[in-house]
Parts: sequence; structure tokens; C-alpha cells
Amino acid sequence: MILRAFNLKPFLARHGQRLFHASPRWRATEDYKDVILKTPLNRVRNIGIIAHIDAGKTTTTERMLYYSGVTGRIGNVDEGDTVTDYMTQEKNRGITIQSAAVTIPWNKHKINLIDTPGHADFTFEVIRSLRVLDGAVTILDAVAGVEAQTEKVWKQAKDLAIPVVAYVNKMDREGAGFGRTVKEIVSRLGTRVVIVNVPYFIKDRMTGRSIFEGVIDVFDKKLLLWNSPNGASDGSKVEVIDIAEDSKYPEVYQEVLKCREAAVEQLGEFDEDVINSFFETEDYMKVPSSTLKKALRKACIEGYATPVLCGASFKNIGVQPLLDAINDYLPSPLEVKPPEVTTSAIQSARSKNKKQTVQQDNSLPIKVDPRDGLVINNNHNLMTALAFKVISHPVRGIMVFVRVYSGKLQPHSTVLNSRTGEKVRIGKLLLMNADIPQEVRHLSSGSIGVITGTDHIVTGDTLVCHSVSKNPNQLPPKEKSARLLPIKVPPPVFSVSIEPASVSENRKLETCLNTLLREDPSLHLSYDEETGQNILSGMGELHLEITKDRLINDMKVNAEVGEVRVTYKETITSPTGYFTGVSPDGYEIEISVDSFEGPIEDLDLPEEGVFYLEQDDNIVIIEPDGIPSVVKKALDAEIWSLPVSYETIINGILSGVTGALQMGGRHARLPLHWMIVRVRRWMINPEANNVSPLIGITRTTILDALASLDDKTATLLEPIMQVFVYVSDEDLGPVSQDLMSARNAKITGIEDETSVSSSDAIHWAKEQAEKTYVPHDPTLGYMKKTHVSANKIIKAEAPLREMIGYLTKLRSLTRGRATYDMEFVGMQRTPPDRLRKILEQ
Repeated sequence: MILRAFNLKPFLARHGQRLFHASPRWRATEDYKDVILKTPLNRVRNIGIIAHIDAGKTTTTERMLYYSGVTGRIGNVDEGDTVTDYMTQEKNRGITIQSAAVTIPWNKHKINLIDTPGHADFTFEVIRSLRVLDGAVTILDAVAGVEAQTEKVWKQAKDLAIPVVAYVNKMDREGAGFGRTVKEIVSRLGTRVVIVNVPYFIKDRMTGRSIFEGVIDVFDKKLLLWNSPNGASDGSKVEVIDIAEDSKYPEVYQEVLKCREAAVEQLGEFDEDVINSFFETEDYMKVPSSTLKKALRKACIEGYATPVLCGASFKNIGVQPLLDAINDYLPSPLEVKPPEVTTSAIQSARSKNKKQTVQQDNSLPIKVDPRDGLVINNNHNLMTALAFKVISHPVRGIMVFVRVYSGKLQPHSTVLNSRTGEKVRIGKLLLMNADIPQEVRHLSSGSIGVITGTDHIVTGDTLVCHSVSKNPNQLPPKEKSARLLPIKVPPPVFSVSIEPASVSENRKLETCLNTLLREDPSLHLSYDEETGQNILSGMGELHLEITKDRLINDMKVNAEVGEVRVTYKETITSPTGYFTGVSPDGYEIEISVDSFEGPIEDLDLPEEGVFYLEQDDNIVIIEPDGIPSVVKKALDAEIWSLPVSYETIINGILSGVTGALQMGGRHARLPLHWMIVRVRRWMINPEANNVSPLIGITRTTILDALASLDDKTATLLEPIMQVFVYVSDEDLGPVSQDLMSARNAKITGIEDETSVSSSDAIHWAKEQAEKTYVPHDPTLGYMKKTHVSANKIIKAEAPLREMIGYLTKLRSLTRGRATYDMEFVGMQRTPPDRLRKILEQ
């Protein structure tokens, strides 16, 4: 098929006032996949849509799919027929729960786009999506401005050095304020802005109200009208009008002039080409748009400035220019900082020269090739991919979403899972438009796609193989153990009990829970031996409510689900001595158990033999001096001589440790957290072909060590939340008092309403916001009159248990005016008085 998508940019360069048909359909033929696959890397964009809940992420994504020709109709959230919100719960509730990937062709570019949730309970979906993206679009509600979750996702993107384009949505709403929102972006998010387009309104003769009709393109000097008399209701026809000094739109010309002057001054501080171009004519209107776009692209990628656009996606206005901005200002995979790639500690332990192993750099060299993309260890045939999401499809089975970072992934090939050391045979490769698949012949560097045909891959796994050969053994050992940085899974903080309604339902419940856990690693399942109940933990009350809905209504499991409660952990306060475990068939291990208080980064750990058990922040130290002589001999040999691999042996020890710590502590049989298990010495049976006995004696030895402690050396750990309460000056006192008394919170600071942290940065952001030019905005004057800038943020740390139901109390204290947000900050040892109170309840 020949892709014939019209695009605003080349059209505007050639035409003056006329109608632009912006929405041709793709003719669906087999050639579609070829065109998508053959898009050069410099025209690939891997981006995410991030925003506060209900800012219009999914609505905007639907328009992108329609105008690019991927879909033939526009889906709407309220009607439950959108492409990316395809789950039953998403359709019923009108919110995004799972991130969804789509591939959009636009103006000879390929945009791999991930629509992410906005609700705080599903923050892990945002975390794992951002981990594989090169750029992002932050959507803001023009009425609400910068909201709490906007600041959160903005910080997440900036922490990963992800360039962002801002899109001010809902400009058609009563109370929408473009200028106010732009100034909030500067003052609260701490960034410079360059306005790419501004809203255009007309006065309704009957009501006198301003009606949002289109946008003014600042760089190309065009007025784009979607609701002209000859326009189409689906936004597919745009009237394009040249803006010149002698045109019939003098007010528009003056607006373009002012915005261009601001853009030239902002970008001129960053790029000398802009200043040089201006001095050639000393006319802001004659600075070439190509010069401004090139400078803004560089400024956006380097984090110097944020491009800002506007629109009303629900009214089908402004989405096509946003698609152009994604191509113009966000980076290709060739332009972003490459990920860090390391080799595993287990593999490096097999080096013949142990001294060299300790001193060597575990990172692999990386370079970027303009044609092949990322090249790791100077091997153009090394394919590396990160699995960032796993779903279970009722027809297609397990589907693993991957970002390919280097090389080329072939279907029906064998890849190596560097986490487990296992060879995995994969099936077909797909590109996804939400839940609609398109089979492809390969996934190359920079691609986001789906692997089918295997259930041996989980979120965070690194996959490696030879791009040409289907045999991963052709890769050297160092490349076989290559690992991309893992995806950090935040710990769950709420729990519910789950029991099958009858014994016959137990098998089905277990199978369905395993499916949910595979799809969502932020869920965690444990077993309470005293009550005989399964305990399912998650990120929040809504998170667990959705999971319950899927389990009972979608998967048809007949189960009893208890009330939501806070998730606690256990730990010890004193170390054990060394305990030895011996099995009859020649396995032996010597272990001690201790604890620590986070963060792990502050611990003084040895350089070798340290393994991090991410599930509960536990550490295992396998001392190199304790490696048995028979294993040392096998490590030093050219060919491994034992029946089981070194990786399998180490994983056996780690599995035994995990099993013992998950069996729980003395008080409530809750999983043990912040533990250090030190293995001083161990022995294996050199003739055995499995490590099951080693797993068993590791587990029982740890349990013996823990049993030697008394009740006084054990305590609970409770989740502590970072709380942000947004209040006016007049409500500051009552809210602060309630936090300290009723919520047992420790107030860490009271600041002006901004996400910028340091006082110098706050001062800079305020000054920058004051001098940032924005078009006339009536709501900006209103906000100044009501002193909204005097709003405060109370920052506090509080036990999660005390924050349940806080919103109702906060609204009563502030007459409904205040809001709050909170995020998990860590676990904290429970004082004796609180321990008794919690155990009693």
C-alpha cells in the first residue's frame, strides 16, 4: 500500500487560504507493514502520553489514530468505544487502567505511542512505560491548569531525562485559560517555554461568548480554522489562512509578531543561529520558521525549553499540529542518551582470573550508528530488548511487550533471558494498535512491539540473541549476560484477603491470580498460614477494586474478597548467629541473618557476591571465599564440568532464601523486609543433576536462625507516605493541626505551590513566569485578583493507615477547596505503642 497522509507542514508552505483535508484513510493492504518497518530510525518517535487524570489523554490518542488513518472512526471515552481503553473496566469507568501501545504513521514518520493512566493507583503503568520511551506529551486541562498528578508525571519524565512537549487541552471549556496554564507550566514545573501555537476565538453574536475555533501557528504564520462554514465535524478539514501585515486579520498578525519575538528572544539565548538570522533583517516575522524549529528541537531534547501547543481534542481541534510537533521537536532513538547495559555478577564470577573479575567494569561499551541505531559491545549482531509489559490475551495467549534497543529481533527464533540464563523460543512478532495486532517480519533497533508464544518472560527481563543466527550460543559469554537496567516496581501498600468460595474453585483461583500477577508486577500475592487465606497486595484501593472486578466478573472466579487494609511487613532488630544446614545427599550451607534500615544505597556492601531480592528489599551476600573447591575448579576450567550450571546453583540458594523470608515473621507471619542473609560457606553434591536439596536446606536453615530470636527482637514495618496538601493561606492552620494530631504526620515543609524544589529554583521559576509572554487571557487576571499564587503546599510524612479516608476530612476542614496527593516514600519500623495497637486491630 502507498501511504498518502497529508500533513500541515508541507501544505502550509505551499498554499494560502483554502481548505485542507487532513484525514485521508490508509488503504489496508499488506504493504502497510513494509512501510512501517522500513521507516528509517531518524524518523521513528517512541513517545508516551502522560497527564493528570481526565486531562484528555485517551481522547487525544483517538484523534491521532483517526487523522493518521489507522482507524476509520473516532472513538469516545464516554461511549466506551475507544481503541486504547479496551478493557471492560476502562469502558465502564471511563478511565485508563492499563497502558496501551499504538503505532501511528504521520508525515513519513512512525510514531510508537503509549497511552498511560492518570490515576495515582496505576503509577507503575507510567513507570514502566516511561522506561522505554524517548519523549513524552504532557496534556494539561486548560481549566484546571497544572494539577498534582501533572507535577508527578512531569518529575518522573524529567528524572529519566525524557524531553516533553506540552499540549493545553480543553480550550473550548468555560474558564479555559491558555495564558494562565502556560505561566503555571513555567512557575510550577520549572521550565522555560516556547509557544508554538496559540488559541483563536471568535465572538458569538447571540451570546457574546468567545468560541474556540482554531489555532494560530506562530512559526509558519498561519491561521488554522476547524469550524469554518465548509469544515467537517470530525476535524478532517482545516481552513488555512496566510497571516500577513496587510491581511484582514490584523489582531492575529500582532499576536504572531509578539509570540515570535518571545520565541526569538528565548531561543536566541540558547542558539546563536536564531540571533544571527534575526540580525540579518531585524524583523521577527522574517526569521525563517526552519531556523526556529531547528533551535526549538535542540532546546527541547536538551531540556532547555518546552514547546507548548493548544487545542480541544474532544471538539477535534488542534490534534494534527500536535502530531507535527511530535515529529518536529521530540527525539528519535538516535538522539537520546543510550541506556546503561551491564553484565550479570553470576556470569562474571566464572572468569578464570578472579582478581581481574573484581576490577573489571561490568558495563558494556555503547555507540550509536546512524543506520543500525544502538550498537552494544561493538557487535552489530547483538540484539537486546527489554520486556516492559506482559498481558494474557484470551485468544493469542501470553503477549510480551518489548522495546528493542539494539540489533534485529526475528520471529520464531531463540532468545536468551539474561535474568534466568534460560533459552526461550519465541513465536510471532506483532505491532499493536491497542488490542489489534499486525504481524511483522522483524523488530529492529528502536522498535516497540510484541513477542508471542512464550510464558518464560516477565516484566523487566532483558532478552539477548544473535540478530542473524537463531542460535544465541554464537554470542560470547559477556554478551549473553547483558542486562538493561531493571524496571523498579514500587512496593504494594494495600491488601485484601481472597478465598475460593469452594474447594473446587481453588485451582481456577490460583490460575487466574497467576495471570494477574504476570500482567501486573505491582500486585503481590502471599499466603497467611494462620488463616489459610491468600493475601493480595496492590498500590491503592482503586487498584485492588479493579483487580477484584477482573477476577470475579471477567475471569468468572467464585471467590470471597475481604476488605481493603494496609499492607505491613516484618523485620528483626537483632542479628542471629551462624547456623548450619546439612542434607543427607551431600548439600551443606552456613548462614546468618541480620537486618538494616534503608536505603540500600547507604550500605557498605562488598564488591562481589551481592544479590538484591527486589520484592521486599532483601539482600543476599554469598561470600566468594565460601565457594566449594569443586565449584571453583569447574569455574576455572575451559568447559563447565558439573551437571548443573553455576547460575542454577546460585539461583537455588536465592530461591531458598526468598521462600524462607516470605514465610513471614513472629508477630503476624508477614513477609520479612530489609533483611541481610549472609552465606559464609556452602557445599553441593557434584554428581547431582538438580539443586532441590540446596533450596530446601537453605530455607530450613534460615527458619532455624529466625526461630532462635525472641518476640522482642521482631517488629512490624508500616508504609509511610509523602503527603502533599494544596491549601489556601486561610486554611493552612486547621489543616496543619489535623495532620499533626489526627494523622500522626510529621510536617517537613510548607512552600509556595510549585513542583520546583530549591529556593533558588523557585525564585527563578517565578521570575521566568512573570516575564514569559502569553496571549491575553481573562482567567489570568481573575486568578491574580483572587490571590491564587498565595496557595501553599503542606509537605508531610504520615503512616498510610492514618491517611485512609482523609479526603472527606480535608474537604470538611476547607469547605471543599483543598486537595491532596500522596506517594509511597518507604517502610518504617513501628514504635512499640503503635505495634500493640496495630496487632490488636
